[in-house]
Amino acid sequence: MAQAIIATITDIARSKFADMLITGRSFTITDFVTGEGGHDTGDPAIALTPDPTVTSLPLQSFGPKAIASKTLISPFCVEYLCGLDALEAVGPLSNVGLIARFTYSPIVGDPLVGTTFLFAVANFPLVVKTDAETRSISIQVNY
Repeated sequence: MAQAIIATITDIARSKFADMLITGRSFTITDFVTGEGGHDTGDPAIALTPDPTVTSLPLQSFGPKAIASKTLISPFCVEYLCGLDALEAVGPLSNVGLIARFTYSPIVGDPLVGTTFLFAVANFPLVVKTDAETRSISIQVNY
């Protein structure tokens, strides 16, 4: 069973969209990371509101790992399925981030090609993943 959450696009991703329109550079969402910085420490059952100003996932503890699949849900919504195997991301989990990679630039020798940035972040109540369980996280991003 996949845990379904809605992610918030980061401010840096919004600026990269604008840059794409101006320069022609393009990027693809390729990987995900997980961490334990998405819950209220006073009450772990409460997820914090995602902060779009972050440039790295708060308290990242695992990743990057390739996204398992991408599905266009509607013209404005994409679902990214992220899988964690038994020995991956063992311990507390409460946030996930999507990582984008620059894949093309019309500028010859552009140093940004191949670099990555945090595209979106989502928080959820604290869960503890054991080393014997697998977990799927379904992340939806509305554009």
